Amino acid sequence: MGPDTPKATRDPVTLAALDKMGAALRRLDSFSVRSDVTEEKVLTTGQKIQFSGMVEAKARRPDKLQVHKVSDRQERIFYFDGQKMTLYSPRLGFYASAPAQGSIRQAVSAVADKYNIETPLGDLFAWGEDPAGVQRIQSAFYVGAETIGGFACDQYAMRETGTDWQVWIRQKGEALPCKLVITSTDQPGMPQYSSVFTWTAHQDLPASTFTFVPPKDSHKITLLDSSVDTTPAN
Repeated sequence: MGPDTPKATRDPVTLAALDKMGAALRRLDSFSVRSDVTEEKVLTTGQKIQFSGMVEAKARRPDKLQVHKVSDRQERIFYFDGQKMTLYSPRLGFYASAPAQGSIRQAVSAVADKYNIETPLGDLFAWGEDPAGVQRIQSAFYVGAETIGGFACDQYAMRETGTDWQVWIRQKGEALPCKLVITSTDQPGMPQYSSVFTWTAHQDLPASTFTFVPPKDSHKITLLDSSVDTTPAN
């Protein structure tokens, strides 16, 4: 069977593999993961331009997270210490903080809803915890085996409204994702986002990893609450 002829619209074996991946992600307690990222931008001419970067997440469940996103064009560091989320731009010297509590997933979701700030790799902490995520999948099928980063992986392809995505999952040991590709089918040119993961499980991470200390000469700014309607009344 080739990838053009999926066995079923929602192949139960594929959905079970996604559930297994989610369970493996939730079992990670203190860990880090590096993601080598390639993003596409589509010009008004239809020509695609690619940009590369790196995202590294360090986490200690249930409520500690640091995410470092860096490329030649931009650098951002996210800190969640269990009480607040801080976004820091080392190259600009600006930072902003907002109250955030609960689990990593809850904090990431709250900051996205209130401040329209997406935490890189945030979806890794949500998969399998929200049943609605599986329900959004319209089709899912097994593509085949492929080696990614030296690991034998199984490749799966899913389709949702406006999004096609693929994930490669380790065949042996913990069922961690090796690679993720997202295609935005609702945008002109259908740009892709690709991420290849390198995992370090059960890593001893001190509390200082997740605590932001403002560097000298840095400047605090205020986040805009996107949930508040600032449209002037007539």
